Amino acid sequence: MASLSGTFLVSTLKLIGIASILALLVTFLNLVRRLFSRASLPNSLPWAGAGDRSSILSIAKANLRSFFHLPDLLDEGYAKYSKNNQTYVLPYFINGPQVLLPPSQVPWLLAQPDSVLSQEAVNRQFLQAEYAFFHANRVADPVHPEVIQHQLTKKLGSFADDVADEARAALEDCWGTDTREWREVRLYDSMLEVVARLSIRVLMGRGFCGDKTFVAICSQFIRQVAVAAAAISLFPDFLKPLVGPIFTFYDYILYRRCRSFLMPIIRERLARLRNPDAEKHPLENPTQHNDFIQWSIDHAVAKPILNPTELDPRVIAARFSVLSFAAIQSSVITLTNTLFDIASSPSCGDILSSLREEVISETSISTGTREAKDWSKTALSRLRHVDSALRESLRLNGFIERGVLKMVVAPEGITLPDGAHIPYGTKVGVSGYSIHRDEGNYVHAARYDAFRFVRGQQQAGKGGEGDKNKEKDKEKKPQGLINTSEKFMGFSYGSHACPGRFFAANQLKIALGHIALLYEIEVIPTKPENKWFFGHIAPPLTETIRVRRRS
Repeated sequence: MASLSGTFLVSTLKLIGIASILALLVTFLNLVRRLFSRASLPNSLPWAGAGDRSSILSIAKANLRSFFHLPDLLDEGYAKYSKNNQTYVLPYFINGPQVLLPPSQVPWLLAQPDSVLSQEAVNRQFLQAEYAFFHANRVADPVHPEVIQHQLTKKLGSFADDVADEARAALEDCWGTDTREWREVRLYDSMLEVVARLSIRVLMGRGFCGDKTFVAICSQFIRQVAVAAAAISLFPDFLKPLVGPIFTFYDYILYRRCRSFLMPIIRERLARLRNPDAEKHPLENPTQHNDFIQWSIDHAVAKPILNPTELDPRVIAARFSVLSFAAIQSSVITLTNTLFDIASSPSCGDILSSLREEVISETSISTGTREAKDWSKTALSRLRHVDSALRESLRLNGFIERGVLKMVVAPEGITLPDGAHIPYGTKVGVSGYSIHRDEGNYVHAARYDAFRFVRGQQQAGKGGEGDKNKEKDKEKKPQGLINTSEKFMGFSYGSHACPGRFFAANQLKIALGHIALLYEIEVIPTKPENKWFFGHIAPPLTETIRVRRRS
């Protein structure tokens, strides 16, 4: 019997080994196919980096360049084609080529219905959401946009004091309170903890954000999602259901640990909901709870036809992981980049001084003192220098290169304004990275100018005097972090612009305001470079700055 068991085990291991080799071989061949593929795109569309003829070999060479030199390809394509009102193809070896339209065609792009061009499809593919977010995908419609719009955004004012309280406490824990000695800190790591605590304070309350284990689990999960998504994207679609669970195994462990904190509360709330003695609808009789769990439950029961799956505790817990990723990751990147931009600016001291004076002035109006206590929505709207410093950094350092990118979901494909027809599954859009660095849109576009948006942009392009004056009037008006346009796509643009940008903007302004108020930052010679990674643009992850608590 023992020998039979041993033989069976050996045979099983051999089969697994053979299957693994075959899977790797198929993946390799698929990558080779991608390298030389035109992705069924018409020959009339030129490829950046492939020359005028766009032969199979030149396309393969351009695809290889996209690994380490994607910014160069974007610069080349924008200057050569977009500025001449031409559409071009951006080689993107791992995630598939993108058809990039000239900025003049943004109105056409936004006018297409979701049944023809879908931004949601791009987001799900980019993050490999089918595998990265577990039970959240058991429901077709994502809940977090509606919860953000109908619950979180409307209640921003009620969270301001909590966020401000947590910002001070988190910064003191991460950066210390020593007013004499400089302290070296890994900026990304410290901002990840700060932003995670601020977000969790809003989403789940003081108890959860004060739990170091829970904050650490959420932070680690957020760091792993992009890495796992990039690995899964290497494989052909038919292998992803097999390799997805392998690459997200550690993520799943983190998710299960996070879920163990949430499940008792979710079950208790659902039990209360199902209590037959309850006479009133939950939305008609608001409870004392004001957190993501309650928002999700209220959202589900408010629908005309209840979907029982939306009240599955596992789905609610998984949706928390989705929302926490969305709320924390982009804000961490933005805050990290902003602080590196300020620290590397020759005017670092003056920038911090201006921010500090504005915070003191605008958050103490209602108190009649010089003490910063009023962090209300109205007070935050007056922090224009703080807002501009963040918006300017986001202009230069987006967390992705795209501005608006959609996928063709119409089975018959779509015909572009220039007459080119692109098939189902093609990604089409405009590059925010290129638009943000266009000297025609921003004077000295490559330079970080912290208060650019306080002064208002002067029109840098040329045109008729009447149009020029109109554009000047429009651009001179200070533009806030939350305002999107054809020239600023840090949160995308159009009807699918990030719904959480209002929450993110408030959170970022409170965090940066407290940093300027409480700390000095030592000047650094140059800003460390951001790293491009399979479509993600990561801030400096391990570099440090030196900080000191102000007296």
